[in-house]
Amino acid sequence: MKKLLVSLSIFTFLWACNSEKVNEQTPAKKNILVQVSVIDALLQGIYDGIMPISELVEYGDLGIGTFHGLNGEMVVLNDTVFQVLSTGAVAKPASDVTTPFAAITAFSADTTFALEDISYDSLEASFNSFFPTPNLFYAVKMKGEFSYMKTRSVPAQSEPYLPLAEVTKNQPEFEFNQVKGEIVGFYCPAYAQGINVTGLHLHFLTADRKGGGHILAFNVKKVSLEIGYLPEFKLILPTSGDFLGGDFTVDRSEDLEQAEN
Repeated sequence: MKKLLVSLSIFTFLWACNSEKVNEQTPAKKNILVQVSVIDALLQGIYDGIMPISELVEYGDLGIGTFHGLNGEMVVLNDTVFQVLSTGAVAKPASDVTTPFAAITAFSADTTFALEDISYDSLEASFNSFFPTPNLFYAVKMKGEFSYMKTRSVPAQSEPYLPLAEVTKNQPEFEFNQVKGEIVGFYCPAYAQGINVTGLHLHFLTADRKGGGHILAFNVKKVSLEIGYLPEFKLILPTSGDFLGGDFTVDRSEDLEQAEN
């Protein structure tokens, strides 16, 4: 499927309207957030994959997203793609499996912090203190021990697709106590509403690679927090399929709040 590439940076705006332009980009260039589709498409129930995993990982080694048909939560960690299924099991998807929505970067830490005894809510409330401005994108990586972790995944959907907020009403949730693992994800600024999840959006993978998912809550015991500054943003859009008939005039922030929590 052809895709549309939109590149936004502090200094440049670039439009590219075919897959040849996408392929001209230097793979895995650091300090760039590369995103496939937009969160408002997912909220509408546009779940058909547009990019194979084999192409996605050319853009980086740390990321999050989902899979064709909303089949689980994606964690990209150290060049490996993991799929947290609705059963709670973790798989490594085939390279030809596609994604309808994902965000990825070639991770490089600009700042590192040691954290102890902090909850997810407390981290969210104070996260602006860890970087110089809330108006850029940031990659987030955490590794260590958690006294508590609560995650969710989503079951694979079949057409006609339900909106995401409807799907997550019956989401399977998983709880972990005294668990080691890693968190990956992104912070997106307020002006990215409709494009991505604003604020923190994090996924978890246990150290034994047997559990994880989209994070709902946690309590840190002791972790390292690494943050990478992302002053450039590339957006790859579908140019066919349901996306072209989607309605992007509606404020879906309430639906997003329900779907994310």
